[in-house]
Amino acid sequence: MSRVLFISSIISRTTQRHLSPTCIHHRYRCLSSAAASDLKPPVSRRAMLYVPCSNPRMIEKSYTSPADSIAYDLEDSVAPGKKDEARRLIVEVLNGDRKPKSEIVARINAIGTGYEEDDLNAVLPTKHLQTIALPKTNSPDHITYLISRINQLAPTHKRTGGSSPIKIIAMIESARALVDIERIASSGEGHLDAFLFAAEDYCADVGLTRTPTREELLYPRSKLVTTAKAFGLQAIDLVCVNYKDHDVLGEESEEGKRLGFDGKQAIHPNQIETIHQSFSPSEQAIRKAARIKFSFEHHDKLGKGAYTLDGQMIDAPVYKQAIKVLAKAYAAGLNIPDVRLKDI
Repeated sequence: MSRVLFISSIISRTTQRHLSPTCIHHRYRCLSSAAASDLKPPVSRRAMLYVPCSNPRMIEKSYTSPADSIAYDLEDSVAPGKKDEARRLIVEVLNGDRKPKSEIVARINAIGTGYEEDDLNAVLPTKHLQTIALPKTNSPDHITYLISRINQLAPTHKRTGGSSPIKIIAMIESARALVDIERIASSGEGHLDAFLFAAEDYCADVGLTRTPTREELLYPRSKLVTTAKAFGLQAIDLVCVNYKDHDVLGEESEEGKRLGFDGKQAIHPNQIETIHQSFSPSEQAIRKAARIKFSFEHHDKLGKGAYTLDGQMIDAPVYKQAIKVLAKAYAAGLNIPDVRLKDI
């Protein structure tokens, strides 16, 4: 079975089960509406690599980058005197004949800086732009403003209700943003797709002292992940500033995965492989998830509820988790085995 048909079968089966009247009477035959939304294969954002748009050499390298997501940066990595040149270069990328295989993101300057309007005028009409990373998203008004500009400047199919609406990654960088994060999460109108935690700016705003244990950041990171998942959004973890220390990067990445993050920001190409490895389901995990999916649906057809597989009780929550693993594997282009009755 092809991967496309495989995921389509996941979505159709669960949707049918959710809509069936028998769901009311059999808890194992009905996943929640939240579970159904989980089955849409997500955009893979294991590593989101920042590329300064004032650096033509780095832009050229981005075309062959293996990173899931490339964020062409007009903000922090570009000096004020280089903003116009950076906009010219990013437009060449976003309208060019070549493009990276990755998700194409533009990180604009924050609303209120005086740069954001020119940034949006430059990037929104382009043909390759898929996503806007919005720094210092402190209130729902920032999301509302950005969507209004998308609907004025972007091609029709990328506007609200279009076939490929521009996605928004809201960057959470302050105490105010964290306090207001639930209202921000509910303001997306089909565009908001992810939250991103900007640790350095958050620490500066709150007055936290950054330590190697990162324990001082456990609350904001957990709050961001929990809110993101409650609203069907992805969560992208902090930058590892020790970009030459792969042990620290690996430790941070594994910790982020345990906390529920979907990926991590990268500031150097050498970080990508380690981040991808941490945020990818293992071959063993994928096979287990595929067996759970097959066996759950097999037992469901037989009218059975919870059952045992490899000594573990399998029920609807376990099935839902398996579906998430398979969706991530699919989005990352990983191999999903074809499971048959003999395999369970």
